[in-house]
Amino acid sequence: MTTSARLVLCCGLAALLHPASAQDTTTPKTLLGNGAALSTDDLGFSIAPAYGITSMDGRSASLFQLRAGVGIKDKLTLGGYFNTSLNEIRPQSEVLPNIYMDYWSVGGYMEYTLLSDRVVHLTFPLMVGFGEVEMDNEPDNLELGEANFLVVEPAALMELNLTKYVRFNLGAGYRLVGDMAYRNFTQAEISGLTGYIGLRVGLFR
Repeated sequence: MTTSARLVLCCGLAALLHPASAQDTTTPKTLLGNGAALSTDDLGFSIAPAYGITSMDGRSASLFQLRAGVGIKDKLTLGGYFNTSLNEIRPQSEVLPNIYMDYWSVGGYMEYTLLSDRVVHLTFPLMVGFGEVEMDNEPDNLELGEANFLVVEPAALMELNLTKYVRFNLGAGYRLVGDMAYRNFTQAEISGLTGYIGLRVGLFR
């Protein structure tokens, strides 16, 4: 290889390597900030009790939900949730008299909050857990068994900053129940839309 050819090759390699090395020094854009290491000042926590109204097997059901988690830069929250029925649900498909159904689910959740520094903003929890329905009656206490299943529920809530530590929210979620069959109904009668109203109390930062 001649000296001039070597010089051209070296210049070409230098031109290729220079922008790559310059790009490595830039900080990539990320979901939660500039990619710097998290500190305790970025972490908060919240507890979110909520009341829900939904329908199961053709009957209305009142739900109590409680979420609790750790927040990162007031954008992403990770934690656990518990959801349970408050009223005695009387399934439409049930043929035995004086029978009612209980429902509950428990699991983990991830929640992304958009523009939390504004008075009114949006937040999007996604709950994934384990659920159960069980028939019961009183005073006979019949042994009617239960059914267990996977529950996935995405939700969208509008949130209002009441104070620095308290937020009010309302919105809806859609409960998706995994494959199950129990007495006269299947997952299609348990899956459905839920309306929520609640609070989120905590340290948001």
